[in-house]
Amino acid sequence: MRRRVNFLALFSAAAFSAAAIAAGGASAQDATVAEPAAFAIDPLIAAAAGAIALACAAMLWAYRVSASTRHQSLHWSKRLAEMEARLEKSDAVLSAHPGLVLVWEDDNEAIESGWGDPKILGGPAALASLLSFSSEDGATPKTPVDTLLSTLGDLPVDEDDSGPARILREKVLELRGHGVAFSGVVVTQDGRSIEVDGRVAGGQVALWMTDPAVRMAEDGAIVGTIRERATDLHGAHALLERAPTPAWRRNADLALVWVNRAYVEVVEASSAADVIRQQIELDPALRTLAGEASTSRKTAEGGVIINTKGERRVFRIVETPLHGSGDAALGGLAIDATDLDKVKTDLKQHIEANQRTLDQIPTAVAIFGANQNLVYHNRAFQALWGLDDAALSGRTYHGEILDDLRFAGKLPEPADYDIWKDGQLALYTENIGPSGSTREGGSPDEIWHLPDGRAIRLSKERHPLGGVVMAFDDITEKIELEARFNTQLNVQKATLNNLAEAVAVFSADGTLRLHNKAFEELWRIAPARLASAPHIDDITSHLLAKTGGGDAGVAMIKRAATSKSPEDRKSVAGMEISIRDGRAVSFGLEPLPDGATLVHFLDITDSREREKELKERNAILEQADRLKSKFVDHVSYQLRTPLSAIIGFSEMLDGQMFGMLNDRQKDYVASVLSASYHLRDLINDIIDLAAIDAGKLELDRGATNIRALLESAATFSALKAEDTQVALKVDCAKDIGDAALDERRVKQMLFNLLSNAFSYTGAGGAVTIGARREKGVIKIWVEDTGRGVSPEDQAKIFDAFESRGPSAGAGLGLSLVDRFARLHGGWTRLDSNEGQGARVTCYLPEALALPETKPPAEIATEADEAPTKPQRVKRKARTKRKSAARAQAAE
Repeated sequence: MRRRVNFLALFSAAAFSAAAIAAGGASAQDATVAEPAAFAIDPLIAAAAGAIALACAAMLWAYRVSASTRHQSLHWSKRLAEMEARLEKSDAVLSAHPGLVLVWEDDNEAIESGWGDPKILGGPAALASLLSFSSEDGATPKTPVDTLLSTLGDLPVDEDDSGPARILREKVLELRGHGVAFSGVVVTQDGRSIEVDGRVAGGQVALWMTDPAVRMAEDGAIVGTIRERATDLHGAHALLERAPTPAWRRNADLALVWVNRAYVEVVEASSAADVIRQQIELDPALRTLAGEASTSRKTAEGGVIINTKGERRVFRIVETPLHGSGDAALGGLAIDATDLDKVKTDLKQHIEANQRTLDQIPTAVAIFGANQNLVYHNRAFQALWGLDDAALSGRTYHGEILDDLRFAGKLPEPADYDIWKDGQLALYTENIGPSGSTREGGSPDEIWHLPDGRAIRLSKERHPLGGVVMAFDDITEKIELEARFNTQLNVQKATLNNLAEAVAVFSADGTLRLHNKAFEELWRIAPARLASAPHIDDITSHLLAKTGGGDAGVAMIKRAATSKSPEDRKSVAGMEISIRDGRAVSFGLEPLPDGATLVHFLDITDSREREKELKERNAILEQADRLKSKFVDHVSYQLRTPLSAIIGFSEMLDGQMFGMLNDRQKDYVASVLSASYHLRDLINDIIDLAAIDAGKLELDRGATNIRALLESAATFSALKAEDTQVALKVDCAKDIGDAALDERRVKQMLFNLLSNAFSYTGAGGAVTIGARREKGVIKIWVEDTGRGVSPEDQAKIFDAFESRGPSAGAGLGLSLVDRFARLHGGWTRLDSNEGQGARVTCYLPEALALPETKPPAEIATEADEAPTKPQRVKRKARTKRKSAARAQAAE
């Protein structure tokens, strides 16, 4: 403050000096006219400068005063806050007093007006206790303090001095008016004492009123508490002594000073005194643990494994500092955790076994904790999503795995990925019960269709310990199999419904599992009745009603569907049931692998009628065939006799036995002989064919050399080959050996095949006759390079009297070849492409076989054939005669 006054005075003096100088300069202006102009000072400028200096000084002074005021205001505000805080603390301390405190801050006028308005301090219990001595006098309403003081004011105060006793009202007035302190006891009308004490405190006076009964009650409560705690302490000590858990107490030097009975038993000592004397520890490491607890003054825990009484036991050790005196420095407990350790070990082994089991199953399993971190996954999970060990190591969260899989293109692509992801993680937080409740529940299974075409079924459940258990099944193959199964089932149903047979399948328990429409129509059962899966008894009762009852076939069906006996569960076919309306039904039984039984029915009424008609027609055909055979035999015999005469006389004429013939006559005789030979061969073929059909032709088997047989046939066909300008060659090994064959019939087969080949092969072509032995079969073939056989003609190539083309004969050659091969127990095969020639192969077994055995695979053979017989007329004469005959025919 002093510095600010000096500062202001300094600036004021400066301002006044500047003004005085300005005035002086103005008055002396005339006296200094003679001085140089440089030293002249304008009075107005000097006055203005002084005014500015004065204004600046005033502004600085105002700023300094304002700053000082703000500083003082803050200082006193802090002081006021501190004083209020101290006052509140003082009030709080006084409020804890077990009595009542009345504080007056009044003047003399307030003293004369009555008890005034004192400030009340003290505990609620003390106020309530003292107010119990007050009494209402029915006058104007008063405050509780006025009532209390009015009641006690007229009571004398018993002080320690020997002076006369004065009433409380007077004592309070002297205290308030003159500051006279007092201390004594006021005895109420019911004999209870109230201690009163008046004191001066600064500018205030205070009256302390205490009910000794309240203070004694509090003191009694404290003593009672001490006694209760002492009792509890003794009880706790006794409890620890008898407890099954080892307990001990140590002093500051960590030495044992007390142990209980359980401790003595565990260390197998004779007594507690022996343990204390020898300082027997449960384990030497416990002293180190006790030292840690003593140093840190905090509870230290550990574990030890002890062998006691031949058993391995695990203890959890607790060493804790004690706040007692003397030897109660540390206390310890050994909690037997053997069973818990065994349970933990078993649980660990169980978890490891479960994990090993989960690693073997194909289902991918992942367990996420309550914090959504990956706790466990099996190998299938890692293989399913193609995750490496680095991606799953460390603390991996569920959301992070979903993000990584989405980035790799391995997750479905929903419309909104964030919403889809929140739905996947919703099971962690939604519908969670209160703390401690069982965590149960899950979400419906989901089907994920991945971009790579796989289908994954996801099952999610809450884990009992928190978190979520997820199982991923690759159901791609299952979906494909279901689709195939459904397709096959639909095909099966469609097939059954389109069968002419009535089909029904009965389960092992006798209920109808499957049927088709033909079953409904055959037995005329309503579809609704069959749709309810009726029992076999219901079906058989309906069948008995249709068949007239007592039918053995229906009883057989029932036994097959319900019996477990192997004798009843056998395949049955061809059984018949007659129905009342005249129909005949054939049925069969087929036991299925799953214990079901298939029953199939077929209405054979029309078949029986057709069978009867066919039998009658067959009898007629057999009779006609017999008549035909007799006719052929008779006609052949009747033709052969005159033909023999014609041939005989023609040969006589050709031999000129009755005279010389001219050239034209010779040609005519040659033509007659040629036609007669051809007719004779044709008749012989017909007779052979009829004999084979009648079963009267027998083979004369003998050892036949295959090579010689082929060379003989080629020799007889050489003239035909030369006449048709076709090359003929033999393809057969010289060491092929012999076979048991009818040489005459085999030669006849070869002549017919060669004749047929020459007929269908043009000039310049080639015909090959060959043989080979293969796996007990003699394979003989004739191959040509002719025009081949069309597919339409191949089907009927071996039928009798079937011929095609301009070179075709009577159609008996290839038919006889096939019949003779069958008589030998073999078969005939044709290989031909139209325009590429043909090859006819006869397969003749080496061993004897039954006649008329069909080939394993019969294929149609070559087209037409012409009758083949060796020419008995020399080539030159034959050529000459034919030329003459053609010339004469031309004329």
